[in-house]
Amino acid sequence: MIEEIKNKKIKNILFVAEGGIGKVIASTAVVKRLAEELPDKRIIVVTGYPDIFLYNPHIYKVFNFGNPLYFYDDYVTPESYVIKLEPYTNYGYMFDNRHLIDVWCKMIGIESKGSLPQMFFMDNELEASKLYVEKITGKGKKKFVMLQWIGGIVPQSKDKMAVFDTLMRMHKRSLPINVAQKVANKLISRNYTVGVVQHENFPDIQGAERMFFSNTPVRGVIALLKYAEGFIGIDSFLQHAGVVFNKKGVVVWGGTHPKKLGYEMNKNLTREACKHPFCHRPDSFVFDANPNTGIWNCPYNTKCMEYDADEIISAYEEVIKDEKKTQKS
Repeated sequence: MIEEIKNKKIKNILFVAEGGIGKVIASTAVVKRLAEELPDKRIIVVTGYPDIFLYNPHIYKVFNFGNPLYFYDDYVTPESYVIKLEPYTNYGYMFDNRHLIDVWCKMIGIESKGSLPQMFFMDNELEASKLYVEKITGKGKKKFVMLQWIGGIVPQSKDKMAVFDTLMRMHKRSLPINVAQKVANKLISRNYTVGVVQHENFPDIQGAERMFFSNTPVRGVIALLKYAEGFIGIDSFLQHAGVVFNKKGVVVWGGTHPKKLGYEMNKNLTREACKHPFCHRPDSFVFDANPNTGIWNCPYNTKCMEYDADEIISAYEEVIKDEKKTQKS
């Protein structure tokens, strides 16, 4: 692929970044490598989350799937090369535990060279985030930590049945709400302000600040990480966004694998609780269903996500302690 793109008649690379917020954030690392390998080409990104690429110096333009005005007329020409790949179904990703970014780059024909996600913010964006964090922490009287306990497909409503149905259709990666509430309670008792990152249709965590990214720009939520002590998350977009600000945290893993989607800078907690750990089921991208109900149901009752709140808090305190030692040295 890379040799075809290097052809002198190719002036534009049309990079299609499909998937959720986390995958799109990860794709910024791939775009960076493309720009480094092909500095004479213009990179045009098409994605469902164009604000992830705002102010990115490696791209020429970004378009939203929902409104790619004049995109086809202006860019789908013999001078353009379309890169639209699905790394989730690549053999290296599925069976060799290779990282998403490495696989994506290899499919294009370039090396990842340790490239990590990037986002670029204006000073006024960061200032707004700083002022908000000061407001909810009493100007630093409390420490600020971000928590993402659930993610993925958004329920149609806040109704319990709608949430249950959504969770059944996703690969197993979300914490039980009772564990998430205990984690929040323990942090609050330790003088933390807890910012919960989730869609507003998911159940609320009581006592925490609600950061609903349904009615807040994703950039605004991510920018808050700069002023957080750290984060506690699952395999969802917050752990990818943490890399942007080199913000370390704890990530709990269930049906997905930290070697494929995580980052070594974080404390990655795993549970190999069955014969087929990290199964990525039922949302496996290669068709997955149960003959009785149509939805695959974990025969081990999702034991891979049975984490104890004390274990998570202990891991987080260890991360922060190690980070403070690193900063002093």
